[in-house]
Amino acid sequence: MIRKRIKNSLTGFSIVEICVVVAILTVFLLPVFALMSRGSSGTIRNRNEILAQQYASNYIAYCNVVPFDSDKIAEVNEKVVNELNIELKDGSSINIDKTEDIFQRIVSIKDYPDTNDRPYKYKTVSVKIEWQQVGEKKKRELIMSGLVTER
Repeated sequence: MIRKRIKNSLTGFSIVEICVVVAILTVFLLPVFALMSRGSSGTIRNRNEILAQQYASNYIAYCNVVPFDSDKIAEVNEKVVNELNIELKDGSSINIDKTEDIFQRIVSIKDYPDTNDRPYKYKTVSVKIEWQQVGEKKKRELIMSGLVTER
Protein backbone atom coordinates (compact mmCIF):
# COMPACT_ATOMS: atom_id res chain seq x y z
CA MET A 1 0.00 0.00 0.00
CA ILE A 2 2.74 2.47 0.85
CA ARG A 3 4.53 1.46 -2.29
CA LYS A 4 1.43 2.13 -4.37
CA ARG A 5 1.03 5.62 -2.86
CA ILE A 6 4.65 6.52 -3.55
CA LYS A 7 4.34 5.31 -7.11
CA ASN A 8 1.20 7.40 -7.69
CA SER A 9 2.65 10.54 -6.06
CA LEU A 10 5.86 10.56 -8.12
CA THR A 11 5.45 12.67 -11.21
CA GLY A 12 8.00 13.79 -13.79
CA PHE A 13 8.59 14.68 -17.38
CA SER A 14 8.76 12.10 -20.10
CA ILE A 15 11.60 12.08 -22.59
CA VAL A 16 9.21 13.29 -25.29
CA GLU A 17 8.25 16.37 -23.24
CA ILE A 18 11.90 17.19 -22.59
CA CYS A 19 12.73 16.90 -26.32
CA VAL A 20 9.85 19.23 -27.23
CA VAL A 21 11.05 21.86 -24.73
CA VAL A 22 14.64 21.62 -25.99
CA ALA A 23 13.44 22.02 -29.60
CA ILE A 24 11.38 25.09 -28.69
CA LEU A 25 14.32 26.68 -26.84
CA THR A 26 16.61 25.98 -29.79
CA VAL A 27 14.23 27.70 -32.20
CA PHE A 28 14.06 30.80 -30.00
CA LEU A 29 17.76 31.00 -29.04
CA LEU A 30 19.32 30.30 -32.44
CA PRO A 31 18.60 33.79 -33.86
CA VAL A 32 19.98 35.38 -30.70
CA PHE A 33 23.28 33.53 -31.06
CA ALA A 34 23.46 34.38 -34.78
CA LEU A 35 22.88 38.06 -33.98
CA MET A 36 25.64 38.05 -31.36
CA SER A 37 28.04 36.41 -33.82
CA ARG A 38 27.34 39.01 -36.52
CA GLY A 39 27.76 41.82 -34.01
CA SER A 40 31.18 40.61 -32.91
CA SER A 41 32.41 40.13 -36.50
CA GLY A 42 31.26 43.67 -37.30
CA THR A 43 33.15 44.97 -34.29
CA ILE A 44 36.32 43.18 -35.42
CA ARG A 45 35.91 44.58 -38.95
CA ASN A 46 35.57 48.14 -37.57
CA ARG A 47 38.56 47.64 -35.28
CA ASN A 48 40.74 46.47 -38.18
CA GLU A 49 39.70 49.40 -40.37
CA ILE A 50 40.54 51.86 -37.60
CA LEU A 51 43.93 50.18 -37.01
CA ALA A 52 44.68 50.32 -40.75
CA GLN A 53 43.97 54.07 -40.78
CA GLN A 54 46.22 54.53 -37.76
CA TYR A 55 49.09 52.55 -39.30
CA ALA A 56 48.89 54.63 -42.49
CA SER A 57 48.65 58.00 -40.72
CA ASN A 58 51.45 57.02 -38.32
CA TYR A 59 53.78 56.45 -41.26
CA ILE A 60 52.90 59.79 -42.86
CA ALA A 61 53.48 61.55 -39.53
CA TYR A 62 56.78 59.67 -39.19
CA CYS A 63 57.88 60.99 -42.60
CA ASN A 64 57.17 64.54 -41.44
CA VAL A 65 59.34 64.10 -38.33
CA VAL A 66 62.36 62.45 -39.96
CA PRO A 67 64.82 64.84 -41.69
CA PHE A 68 63.86 65.48 -45.31
CA ASP A 69 67.09 64.02 -46.76
CA SER A 70 67.07 60.95 -44.51
CA ASP A 71 67.48 57.51 -46.04
CA LYS A 72 64.38 56.47 -44.12
CA ILE A 73 62.19 58.46 -46.51
CA ALA A 74 64.19 58.06 -49.70
CA GLU A 75 62.36 57.44 -52.96
CA VAL A 76 60.98 53.91 -53.02
CA ASN A 77 58.27 51.98 -54.82
CA GLU A 78 56.09 49.54 -52.84
CA LYS A 79 58.39 48.67 -49.96
CA VAL A 80 56.99 46.72 -47.00
CA VAL A 81 57.61 48.65 -43.76
CA ASN A 82 55.95 47.03 -40.75
CA GLU A 83 58.14 48.64 -38.07
CA LEU A 84 59.04 52.28 -37.48
CA ASN A 85 62.16 53.09 -35.47
CA ILE A 86 63.57 56.40 -34.33
CA GLU A 87 67.26 56.81 -33.53
CA LEU A 88 68.03 58.61 -30.31
CA LYS A 89 70.98 60.95 -29.74
CA ASP A 90 72.91 58.27 -27.86
CA GLY A 91 72.86 56.02 -30.95
CA SER A 92 70.18 53.65 -29.73
CA SER A 93 66.81 53.31 -31.40
CA ILE A 94 63.29 52.67 -30.18
CA ASN A 95 60.40 51.08 -31.99
CA ILE A 96 57.47 53.48 -32.15
CA ASP A 97 55.04 51.55 -34.33
CA LYS A 98 54.80 47.86 -35.25
CA THR A 99 51.85 46.52 -37.19
CA GLU A 100 49.94 43.46 -36.06
CA ASP A 101 50.62 40.24 -37.95
CA ILE A 102 47.48 40.40 -40.12
CA PHE A 103 48.44 43.83 -41.50
CA GLN A 104 51.02 44.70 -44.14
CA ARG A 105 52.14 48.32 -44.65
CA ILE A 106 53.34 48.98 -48.21
CA VAL A 107 55.00 52.34 -48.79
CA SER A 108 55.74 54.29 -51.97
CA ILE A 109 57.65 57.58 -51.85
CA LYS A 110 58.21 59.83 -54.86
CA ASP A 111 60.75 62.64 -54.66
CA TYR A 112 60.11 65.94 -56.52
CA PRO A 113 63.29 68.02 -56.62
CA ASP A 114 63.20 71.80 -56.88
CA THR A 115 62.99 73.25 -60.38
CA ASN A 116 62.59 76.71 -61.88
CA ASP A 117 58.83 76.60 -61.64
CA ARG A 118 58.92 75.07 -58.12
CA PRO A 119 61.46 76.67 -55.80
CA TYR A 120 61.00 74.05 -53.09
CA LYS A 121 61.37 70.29 -52.67
CA TYR A 122 58.66 67.92 -51.67
CA LYS A 123 57.89 64.20 -51.56
CA THR A 124 54.60 62.39 -51.90
CA VAL A 125 54.07 59.49 -49.57
CA SER A 126 51.54 56.79 -50.37
CA VAL A 127 50.81 54.15 -47.76
CA LYS A 128 48.75 51.07 -48.55
CA ILE A 129 47.63 48.85 -45.70
CA GLU A 130 46.50 45.34 -46.60
CA TRP A 131 44.88 42.79 -44.33
CA GLN A 132 42.58 39.82 -44.49
CA GLN A 133 39.67 39.32 -42.14
CA VAL A 134 39.32 35.92 -40.53
CA GLY A 135 36.81 33.91 -42.52
CA GLU A 136 36.97 36.15 -45.61
CA LYS A 137 38.61 35.19 -48.90
CA LYS A 138 39.25 38.67 -50.25
CA LYS A 139 41.99 40.93 -48.88
CA ARG A 140 40.98 44.38 -47.71
CA GLU A 141 43.09 47.47 -48.31
CA LEU A 142 43.28 51.11 -47.36
CA ILE A 143 45.37 53.71 -49.20
CA MET A 144 46.38 57.04 -47.67
CA SER A 145 48.62 59.71 -49.17
CA GLY A 146 50.50 62.66 -47.74
CA LEU A 147 52.98 65.36 -48.62
CA VAL A 148 56.38 65.95 -47.02
CA THR A 149 58.13 69.27 -47.65
CA GLU A 150 61.61 70.48 -46.88
CA ARG A 151 61.65 72.95 -44.05
